[in-house]
Amino acid sequence: MYIKRYLSPLIIYYYSWRMVLFSILTGSIAIFAYKYLGWTWVAIPWLPVSLVGTATAFFVGFKNNQSYDRSWEARKIWGSITNHSRSFAAALRAYALKNNSSETDSDDVRVMIHRHIAWLYALKLAMNQRTSWEHKDRASKRQRTMLHGKQVSCDLQIESYLTGFEHVALDKKKNLSTQILDKQSQHLARLRHAGGIDAFQHVSLQTIISNLYDEQGKTERIKNTPFPRQYATTSNLFIFVFLTLLPFGLLQQFVELGEKYLLLIPFNMIVSWVFLFMEYVGDISENPFDGLLNDIPIATIVRNIEIDLMDMLDEEQVPEKLQPYFGALF
Repeated sequence: MYIKRYLSPLIIYYYSWRMVLFSILTGSIAIFAYKYLGWTWVAIPWLPVSLVGTATAFFVGFKNNQSYDRSWEARKIWGSITNHSRSFAAALRAYALKNNSSETDSDDVRVMIHRHIAWLYALKLAMNQRTSWEHKDRASKRQRTMLHGKQVSCDLQIESYLTGFEHVALDKKKNLSTQILDKQSQHLARLRHAGGIDAFQHVSLQTIISNLYDEQGKTERIKNTPFPRQYATTSNLFIFVFLTLLPFGLLQQFVELGEKYLLLIPFNMIVSWVFLFMEYVGDISENPFDGLLNDIPIATIVRNIEIDLMDMLDEEQVPEKLQPYFGALF
């Protein structure tokens, strides 16, 4: 998640240089065909081009709205996970108070809170898995390499927060985060039978676990469901058709200026850049768990929750907050 007020010029350049080259190429082809090949018929009327451009703008705007909705929903889900995590740890510590004393059954509380942190890392690991529809270009690969190179492996984090027996038992499970929550439910049941918590407290804590299951399902839904490919593909196709026709539609207007027809290239570049950048913004927002510059900062969110829960346990070795890297949190 980029956190500076404005994107840096370097980032805009990196996003835009291919777009600029494409627009220069189409503008140069239009001028070359008209001026040097004598194909005056390539100067098509502006009206049909403008109609295609209007339709394309509406379609790209719709796609961008839907992409933003996916991204914002993902952020709300992880915000809810943060709230439920704090509530679970606080309630667990309060309910585990021993009879009329300020002491708690520290072993059970510590094990369950550590297990919850392991669940967070397991869910983070699931969100980091690659899917066939996510970005695989060189820039995306570079950003993901930068991200994972700065962090401790999720597998090591999970192992450090689970007991040895549990880690071995859960290691081969298909959906590790689901099984960790199931272990939490079983632990609550044992506490209830042992008299560590009463029936009301058991129901209250189990409700929070159910809420965590809900949020896990929501985040898995976004991760495992691609943005409808018919919209993504059609948007790219419309952009390509419009930007290919654009310089030929502008040609007649600039030819009428005489020798100033070379102005077609910069104006074509500006219009093409606007449309292509609109398309690119929607494209990189489709998958909020892609691990890219503007995606949901899952690692930062998980680390912040980890710090809060470790502070509740008065642990001595509390990890530091993740710092922005080149203006972005991951």
